[in-house]
Amino acid sequence: MPSDRDQYNQQYRFRVKIDGLDGVTDFRQVDGLNVQLEVVELYEGGENSRHHKLVGGTRYSNLVFRRGTTDSLDVFNWIKETIGGKVTRRNGSIEALSQAGDPVCRWDFKNAWPCRYEGPDFSAGEDDLAIEAIELAHDGFEMKK
Repeated sequence: MPSDRDQYNQQYRFRVKIDGLDGVTDFRQVDGLNVQLEVVELYEGGENSRHHKLVGGTRYSNLVFRRGTTDSLDVFNWIKETIGGKVTRRNGSIEALSQAGDPVCRWDFKNAWPCRYEGPDFSAGEDDLAIEAIELAHDGFEMKK
């Protein structure tokens, strides 16, 4: 009998795909699947007891991907090209996976480009993985089943 927990996605079971970067799918963490609608407050003359709240612009947070440092230069070369003025926008997706490894939900982001790269921190007294991060600006995402 399945438990209530079985109906929810596990945060550690996910897959990342970015168009044109076939080998770049081994991310340990993804942050930034946020969308926010701005609230525009409108005050009406003579009406002092309340004000109107209208829908303003839509704001998507940047996506931040973290992974163990590898010998692959795909991610760094992408940001290096962007620094040099060649902005290559890429679509991609983040898929939540079932226990069996099948996709159960997907967030498709579009027109992403790297706006920040963070290299690993090194410490002789630690035995953790060296983690690098890449931050992507994008034009929004859609959630799909």
